[in-house]
Order: sequence, then C-alpha cells, then structure tokens
Amino acid sequence: MSSRPASPATPPTTTRPTKPPPRSFDIEPDDNFTAPAATAAIHAARHDFAEALDNAEQALEINPRDTGALAIRVDALNELGRYDEQLRALRIADRLQPSTPIAARYSYAYELRGDLDRAGDILRRASANGSRADKAYVLTLRADILRKQGRLAAAGRDLDLARQMVPTYLPAPVSEARLETARGDLEAAVATRQDVVAQQPLPEYVIELGELLLHLGRTGRADAQFEVVRTTIQLLDASGVDTDLETALFEADHGSPAEALRRARSEWDRRTSVHVADAYAWALHRSGRDSEALPIARAATRLDSPEARFWIHRGTIESALGMTDAARTHLRRGLATDPGLSPWQRDEARATLSGIEGTR
Repeated sequence: MSSRPASPATPPTTTRPTKPPPRSFDIEPDDNFTAPAATAAIHAARHDFAEALDNAEQALEINPRDTGALAIRVDALNELGRYDEQLRALRIADRLQPSTPIAARYSYAYELRGDLDRAGDILRRASANGSRADKAYVLTLRADILRKQGRLAAAGRDLDLARQMVPTYLPAPVSEARLETARGDLEAAVATRQDVVAQQPLPEYVIELGELLLHLGRTGRADAQFEVVRTTIQLLDASGVDTDLETALFEADHGSPAEALRRARSEWDRRTSVHVADAYAWALHRSGRDSEALPIARAATRLDSPEARFWIHRGTIESALGMTDAARTHLRRGLATDPGLSPWQRDEARATLSGIEGTR
C-alpha cells in the first residue's frame, strides 16, 4: 500500500477489522447504505480492495454523498491500479462532498503522478480548514512532500504545527524520523523510530528501524527488529489482513526470494498498482529473473511517481541486464528523489551505481 497515513474519514488499514452490526439489513432493509459502507471499510482494512470497491459502490447507489464510501472508492481504485477511474471518482467526490479527506486524496493523485508542486498546494489550502485532527493529518502529508522536494526546514515547520494540533498523532513522528534521516541525524532517527514502533509495530515502521540499524552496523539489533516484522505479519495474516505486498518487499530484501515471489505474484494476480508492480519486479529480480522483471519495473514507473525505490529497483534490474546507461540514469534518479530514503536502501543503490561507473 501507499505509505500515506489513513485520513480521519477512513480507518487505518492496519486496524484489526471488526464486524458490522449483526442483521443490519434485516433491521433496516431499505435504503441501508450504512451496512455496505461499513463492509467496504472492513474489506479495505483487510486490503481486499476489489470487495471494498464493490461495497462502496453499493453504498453510493443508495447514498451518493456518503463521505466514507466516496473516500473508500477512491482508495480502492488507487490500490487496484485503476488510475483513470481514480481521478474520475475524485472529481465526483469533490463535487458532492468537498472535504479534507477528499482534498488529501486529490493531493496524493498528483503526487503519484510526479506533480509535487500541485500536490503540496492542495494540502496548503486544505490545512486552513477542518478540525485539529484534519490539520495534523494534512500538515504531516505536506511535510512528506516538502521533504521529497528537499525543503527540509519547511517540512520541519509543518511537523511542529501538526504536533501542536494533535500531540499524539502517530504519523507525525513517523514523518519526523524520515526528516531526521534526510538531515543526516541518524541517532535521532533511531530514537524516534523506537518510540514509534513501541506504540504501533507496523511492518513498514519496524522495517525502516531495522534497515537504519543495519546501516549503522548494529546487525544483532536489526535482526531482532526483523523478527518482530515476521511475527507481526503472521498475526496480521491470521486476523485476515492481506500482507502480500508488504511481505514480498520484506522477504525480497531480508528473507526468502522464493517467498517474496510467491507473495508478489499472488498480489499481482489481484491488482496491478504501481506499488504492486514494484514489489513483483523486485521479487523477480531477487529470484534471478531479470528479463521478466524489466517490463514489470517499467510498469511501476509508468506514472513518473517520486518513489525512490521504484527508480532504484528499475535501475538495479537494468544493471543486471547490462543496460548500463538506463541503469545509471534511473539509479541516480532514485537516489535524488527522497533524502529521507532508508540509508540501507541508499547503500545498496550506491553500490550498484559504483559497480556500473567502475566499468566505464
């Protein structure tokens, strides 16, 4: 999934799903949009985006203005890789229910397509409205965009404001840790990440901490974090949350390439978003199947997204295929895309780039 935090309009995708009220349709069989909307939220939380989309559409047939269903439809289309439909759904949502959650999704649509200036401007305007929780959410998203643009001081100011709005808003310290990494203050980043995972040990957060520790040469502590990742994935799988995307990337870098490929292929069969394409291409590469990986890696970068890993993975695959000019271009682009990139991932990309440049 996208690394963006969930908005106030939808539940975090990592929240353990709960069941809708029993016999909802029996109690209120007519015009009951609440039940399919709630079911859509549950499927989204489980990363079952096809079902989430179906149920959101059912809810919207009854109540076209339901904010939650409008947001989930946009999210599901995004996660399924149906990007033209995502934009159409956004325009409908913005016409029917203009709001902070919809503005944030508009911003992400432009960010995903590489237009960071427009994405940031949407968030700047949205930050003037809404509740304190809305403002913390939007300011944190904008801080991430500013960091990717290299505007580190401005990103820090937005995060300071986000913490003033809601001191307990967890995505703000997550963003702060990436900003500390961008500034080169890795010890502060370790401390911030440790605080984050103590509160919510989501695989993405724990992997970032583990990779930071690996970069710093603290291999034993990194391995301990990766064991936490494996345990958390098992718990999420057992609770019905689909973790194939996250697991594929983790196993490709820190575990079993065969398991990474199994998970990534399974996810690719369900949805063809740029994030899934990246994971699938990377799993194919780690399994020694670079010729198959290349067209998938190209699919991952088809929107021109400012995702450092997409370009690094594509460049690494091209390097393995002897496409040195393309590899050099895309590795350099990946390394320049986000100064908050995992230092371990940066080390790997630099090593590949050095190998290419050493063959000149």
